[in-house]
Amino acid sequence: MKNIWKKRIYKSIDKTVNTLHQEALEAFRQKNYAVAAKNWIKGHALPDDREELKEIYLWVNAINETSPDADLCAILGLIALDHHEVFTNDHEKALLQCVEWSRQGISLSPNHPWCHRHAGSAFYWMSQWEEVVPYYEKAISLVPSPTLQIRLFMISNRENPNPDFLLLDINPETSEGMEAYNAGVEINRILNQYPQMSEFEKERLTQLKRDCYTTAYHLYYKTLVTKNGDPYNDDSHTFAMCCNNLAIELTNQKKYDEAIAVTTEGMQYSYFMYILQNRWSARLEAGYFEEAVADGEKLMEDFIDEMDSITYFNIADHLCNSYMELKDYEAAMEWINVGLESYYSLDATDPLLSNPEIVRCFTNFYIYKAKIEEQTGIKPDAGTASKEADRILEEMPDNPSILISRSNIFLEEENYEKALECLQYAIHFASEQNKVRSVQVALYNMGYIQVAKLKDEAAAFESFEQSIALGNEDFWCYYWAVHCGYHLQENEKTLEYALLALQVLPQQEGVTEDITAEIYEHLGTAQLDLGQYADAAENFKVSLQYNPSKIAKDNLRIAETENKRNGSGGFFRKVFGR
Repeated sequence: MKNIWKKRIYKSIDKTVNTLHQEALEAFRQKNYAVAAKNWIKGHALPDDREELKEIYLWVNAINETSPDADLCAILGLIALDHHEVFTNDHEKALLQCVEWSRQGISLSPNHPWCHRHAGSAFYWMSQWEEVVPYYEKAISLVPSPTLQIRLFMISNRENPNPDFLLLDINPETSEGMEAYNAGVEINRILNQYPQMSEFEKERLTQLKRDCYTTAYHLYYKTLVTKNGDPYNDDSHTFAMCCNNLAIELTNQKKYDEAIAVTTEGMQYSYFMYILQNRWSARLEAGYFEEAVADGEKLMEDFIDEMDSITYFNIADHLCNSYMELKDYEAAMEWINVGLESYYSLDATDPLLSNPEIVRCFTNFYIYKAKIEEQTGIKPDAGTASKEADRILEEMPDNPSILISRSNIFLEEENYEKALECLQYAIHFASEQNKVRSVQVALYNMGYIQVAKLKDEAAAFESFEQSIALGNEDFWCYYWAVHCGYHLQENEKTLEYALLALQVLPQQEGVTEDITAEIYEHLGTAQLDLGQYADAAENFKVSLQYNPSKIAKDNLRIAETENKRNGSGGFFRKVFGR
């Protein structure tokens, strides 16, 4: 998610901005330069059309050269700050010209707030900090400004690596939506610049940022939506940008529905990539996958020419995942193929091929594809799958997920030696990359091959135990550990893993009753060996309820007999089940 940093980038699409502009033009014709300046500057109503703006600049400048006026200087200063291309392509030259016009205006009207502010901003963007301070301080004394207050604080602490942010105390309440919005942007910049600040300061500034965005939102909302606010706050695009940034804060607070509502509202006034992207993110995090795929595909349709490659692959990845969540495998495969084709179309020398985020997305495309083939039962022939996997491994030989997938193909081909070799490499690289889940999966897969295909229960037991020790809490890993421990007569470990398997059993789908019965039978047998006769008898009874078996029935009789004889000093080892 991204914050919108550039200020005063807006579309003159709302009627009131156009009205303010027309009123400014009329006032200008009547030589009422104060009204013209107020509309164009406070109302942010200068036109976006470059030719029209250039005409205004030439007109204002010509009059100011013959009859200097502080309000005219303020208009020219704003044009120099935000639209300098109408008279020069040299940004620094435009900033110096802004200072010149502003000083001229101040000489004519010493308390002109916009001339002081524009001069300070010109020096600010030229990083001439000492020059900024007197102009900003004077501007604040004339018209309170949380934005300028924040900038002055940062200037005074520019050489301090650990400013005391408790001294930054601003009031977000203002009558100007743009002022509150820009203050929020300035605070967000501070939070990004000083990640090492204390949690208390971070929480306070984060809340202050939210207060600024909320204030701006309500000011714009009152004017744009309810039509009873200050006409100088009728700025559709900045309202939408405010909705965008406020939605980020709401999403961070897990207030997903509010974030979705705010972005949807903002898009009614100005539609751009980031605001749609942030609604999409909120829907993803909320688990609203149907709505998320609609937004994701709209992003691809409307803004594909504006997004960078990382954003493109990230959206494609999430579209695949969302369709997988919806079990719409056909649509998921369409986006998987789009993602793979896009990756393969990159030039071999393009550094994007090794970008970690793009590699992650590409790996996911491959994994999604394998999952779909598993779910649908439709698989490519072994030769095709092998060639595809080998091609990917050539480009990413140290990718644990791809190595695990390649192992699965070798397993299908009954090439167990190669399958285990791939898993060993996967464990090695995943360990180096601290990808714990990949290590867990590789160890589980290795154990499965060892027990189910190679009948090496000792090696398999070691693999399953290592996977569990690394945090694997999957039912089937526990089940196979129980199976191996039982046959190896590792009674205490069999008991431990059986209890863990039964603990996660309710969350595991697709477990048949004979498997459940087997776990209870193995648990009871281990308890019988350990002399826990009463517990063993109870577990054998449960096993028999799920699946009648002679082993469980005979061992139940032994457990009950030994339980009755318990305390006599005799020991009667079970005779069945091995």
